[in-house]
Amino acid sequence: MARELAAVLEDPEPTLDPNDLVRDGIGPERWFDCLVAEVDGRLIGYAMVCRGYEAHMAKRRLWLSDLYVRTDARRTGAGRTLMVEIARLAIGQGCEAVYWDLWRLNRVGKAFYESLEAVEIKRSCHLACWQPPARSGRGRRTFAA
Repeated sequence: MARELAAVLEDPEPTLDPNDLVRDGIGPERWFDCLVAEVDGRLIGYAMVCRGYEAHMAKRRLWLSDLYVRTDARRTGAGRTLMVEIARLAIGQGCEAVYWDLWRLNRVGKAFYESLEAVEIKRSCHLACWQPPARSGRGRRTFAA
């Protein structure tokens, strides 16, 4: 699915080695966590997140590096479910926020994040940085289930 995402974004095809994914995604020294969505044993989407830390604020963050749902599985709730699980993961890890970049020409992605009430917080020439909406309560940002 990472290749499918790269094609959608018109990025070069990634050079993926399963050994690298195992090395970097499994065990206590892993660099990322991967969540998958499946229906009847068929993978329909995935999300990859990495831990971040801002020393000047002493805040933990979770960075969403990839979110992808196959075209034929969109509008089924899979993307929203993945985002809710990411929010739960962030809360469980004591993160103050979840953030991600979005290629500015990705109108489908923008509409999806807007449907979650996510807020664009920064814009560059090619990317926009987003975060979940503010919620009442403990001051955490999360998505409604």
